Amino acid sequence: MAELRALPRQVAGLDVPQDRVSDATWGWAQRALPDYLFTHSVRAYCWGAAIAAGEGWRFDRQILWTASLMHDFALTRIPRNTMCFEVEGAEFARRFLERQGMAARDADRVAIAIILHMQPSVTLDDGVEAVLLDRSTSLDVRGEGYSIVDAVRPAVMRDFPRRAFDRRFVAAIAREAAIRPGCQSNRLLLRTGLAAWMARSPWAIADEP
Repeated sequence: MAELRALPRQVAGLDVPQDRVSDATWGWAQRALPDYLFTHSVRAYCWGAAIAAGEGWRFDRQILWTASLMHDFALTRIPRNTMCFEVEGAEFARRFLERQGMAARDADRVAIAIILHMQPSVTLDDGVEAVLLDRSTSLDVRGEGYSIVDAVRPAVMRDFPRRAFDRRFVAAIAREAAIRPGCQSNRLLLRTGLAAWMARSPWAIADEP
């Protein structure tokens, strides 16, 4: 196994929370996630933090950091899941974070954000971190709001490049849709036209640094 990276203080000038729970989640993510999901998850945090700065929103960095790093974990274990991956992942995150010492109310906020990031509509009534995770994952998957992160995108992409993300993410969503057609993955894949949307997104034509 490759040596784990130390928790960064910043990524592309965006502050990373330095508490014990955030550090434990960072170490867990490096061990538990394949590269395509690990880099996607870090990018999601970065886009979310950049969106918050642009909107002038205050948010809890620990909650956004841990939700971002854990939001797609259950895509790695689709055959073993008993629920839609976002629900399965939210429950895993809640238990993990409480074991690491996160307050139950904050672990609930993380879990809610993870569940909602696959829903078609998320509002500030659901929590600012839920909105940020929803918008940042849409940005990273489909390029929605691509220009919003112009200032930080080159540095983030240098450290956490996409590589095979598009192909592997679509394949994972398709696996869940085939097994659990009632889940949001099926809506995203078929009704939203995920693969075609990603193929024409700004990411598909952008040159990585």
